[in-house]
Amino acid sequence: MLTFKNIFFAGLLSCIALASVAQSPKKYFSAAQKLEKGNNYEGAIENYSKAIEMKADFEDAFVARAACYEKVNKKQEAIADYKKAITLLPKEKELYYNAGRLLASIGRYKDADEMLQLAIENDKKYSEAIAEEIGVLIKLKDYTTGVKMTQLAIDAKKSTSTLFAHAAMLDSLRNYPEAEKFYKSAKASDAKFIPAYVGLALTQIKLNKADEAMKVCEEALLKDPNNMDIYFTRSLVDAAKKDYQSAINDITKVILSRPNAAAYKQRAAFYIIMGQHQNAINDYTQVLLIDDTDLGAYLSRAAALEHTMNYKAAVADYNKVSALSTGNDNVSLVVKQAKKKIFELSRESEKPEVVLTSIKSVDNTIRVSADKNELIIKGQVKDASPIKNISVNSGIAKFSPDTLNPYFTLTLRDVTRLNDLSLTVTDVYGNTQVTRYKVEKTESDKPIIAIETPIATFENEIFIDNTNPEIYIQGTIKDASHIESIVIEGVTAVFNPSDLNPQFSSQLKIADKTKITMVVRDIYGNENKQVYALNRSGATAGLDNPMGNTWVVFIENSKYQSFPSLEGPAKDVMAMKAALANYKITKIVHKRDMTKNEMEKFFSIELRDYVRNNNINSLLIWYAGHGKYVSPTGYWVPSDGKTDDEFSYFGINNLKASMQAYAGKLVHTLVVTDACESGATFLMAMRGGDDEKHCDNFELTKAKSSQVFTSAGYELAADNSQFTKTFSSMLTNNTEACLPIEKIAKKVIIAVSNAGNQAPKFGKIKDLEDEGGTYFFIRK
Repeated sequence: MLTFKNIFFAGLLSCIALASVAQSPKKYFSAAQKLEKGNNYEGAIENYSKAIEMKADFEDAFVARAACYEKVNKKQEAIADYKKAITLLPKEKELYYNAGRLLASIGRYKDADEMLQLAIENDKKYSEAIAEEIGVLIKLKDYTTGVKMTQLAIDAKKSTSTLFAHAAMLDSLRNYPEAEKFYKSAKASDAKFIPAYVGLALTQIKLNKADEAMKVCEEALLKDPNNMDIYFTRSLVDAAKKDYQSAINDITKVILSRPNAAAYKQRAAFYIIMGQHQNAINDYTQVLLIDDTDLGAYLSRAAALEHTMNYKAAVADYNKVSALSTGNDNVSLVVKQAKKKIFELSRESEKPEVVLTSIKSVDNTIRVSADKNELIIKGQVKDASPIKNISVNSGIAKFSPDTLNPYFTLTLRDVTRLNDLSLTVTDVYGNTQVTRYKVEKTESDKPIIAIETPIATFENEIFIDNTNPEIYIQGTIKDASHIESIVIEGVTAVFNPSDLNPQFSSQLKIADKTKITMVVRDIYGNENKQVYALNRSGATAGLDNPMGNTWVVFIENSKYQSFPSLEGPAKDVMAMKAALANYKITKIVHKRDMTKNEMEKFFSIELRDYVRNNNINSLLIWYAGHGKYVSPTGYWVPSDGKTDDEFSYFGINNLKASMQAYAGKLVHTLVVTDACESGATFLMAMRGGDDEKHCDNFELTKAKSSQVFTSAGYELAADNSQFTKTFSSMLTNNTEACLPIEKIAKKVIIAVSNAGNQAPKFGKIKDLEDEGGTYFFIRK
């Protein structure tokens, strides 16, 4: 039942609610102000927004929220609030100014111009709005209005900055006499205002007053001797006076002090005038390193490249311009015309030249394995111009048309009945080369792989006697044809493709590998793929070897440029390798036909690093090749040694000097030389020999030894060395656990002497540390 009391109470609540609603926008506004003062702009924006929701014409809230939006870089929202405030407060000039200022900051210059003009209409002396409007008009390139605005600024407050701005507007309108006048006024207003000097000098250049412009620059440099803007300007004055070298000197000072694209461009322009096109190219390249989208730099560099006749590079620049200027018809036309001109300038009439790389052609005959069903044709076309088309019979080859001298490839299938090939190449100028080949079927046997180091069993198992993460593989390929490729675990082995049955070598990384794959292919496509298991059971061989980690280095010099070549060294080194296969040797390093530089580098650097990095305990160095004795010095003869030039030989004293750097790391060193004319080679490097050592005294392996064993070696007509023959035979026929070098030397000396040759010499190497130990060959 509705009573007076209920009615009164409901009315009272309604009044209270209305009063609360009426005061809420102000409370939110007040709370927002406090948050704003505490730099909590997001919280302030939230409260200003609630105030505006409750009071849609709350102009102070719109203005305050706009300021907070600007603080959090929400410029679009700030602009919207200022515009809303303008509808509520249309005579408030600051609202127009702030909206215009923000519009200019986001690049909306036309809208900014509209707002700023309204601000200035409200106050003709509103200097902040006038200054902002001048900047906007410059962006809009509206210099006519700009002149009016700068005059307005002068009327409001005549100052250095307003005078300078007015001069700049006049300058942009090409009213150079008036611009000169106001630049002078700005300069007179503040004698230290350098921009006025710069503007004045540049305007005087346009008025053909180069001498006056030079005086202005000199006056400015007295005020500020290190001002790079003045040096930049003076370089333009120099150029106006035709003094281009001085211009280059001035602009170079700018570049050294403050490298920038404008300075590099200007210097490049000077270089072009002086005909120094390569220097200009270099400067334009620097510009493009700073900004790789600068169309002007690409076009200018391309033009300079044309002058140097580097048409390929010029076309590349024009192509870059085309890619960057899509939709710009004027630039596209320039590029099109330039490329057309270059195309005609580059025209030539030579036919392309074809070089086949995947198959050999002899007298235009291609030999293909009889069991092949497909033929892969690879090659290179050599031509001064780009290639338009490459075809083989009816097939089109793959190649890069944008590359000069491109490589190509094509696979022909079902070639069992193929009897001839026709390879046609045409360049962009229509020059065509047609080459016809006869196809002959050849043997189809696979190459035979023979790995020699390390030893590989018939079961394709390779024994590794160290824990190194790398392995050196060496061997021979046997085939009736030349070998095209030898690839081991994806690595191309070193070999001479011009040799039949070539030797090969490769250094492989084998860490964590249990097998390696070797693929050999001959020139006819016959391929042999072998998988070898890696057996590391010999990794601890150095631990149970009294001689420790033992390495052998063979230097085999057979092929000489000036001396007679020798056949014996290769055979003897192979014999020694075979003999040493039954002994505990960690690694064999085999060097062939070494030049003097290679020998010096090997003994002074490479072998030193081998010794240090691999903790070698015992080292055998075996040299086979020519030797020379030029009293009192002995030499090994490098492959490039000259018969009449002692300096071209590798001196034994050099060997000793190199070895002294790392001999301290070694326990045992044995140098064996089997060289013609070298009987006296080591005599100056050794002293008397010791008595024969015995294997029952392994304490001798702990005492250092530095020994040498030298033979008179090869006679020029001989194919075999009695020295090496006996040495290797002693190793091969030995049945004892060890064999001391003294025992070998004794047998070898007797055998060589009985053969009527000069007796070999055995002893210690002079100047290398020796504690009476000896070199033992330890059987596996």
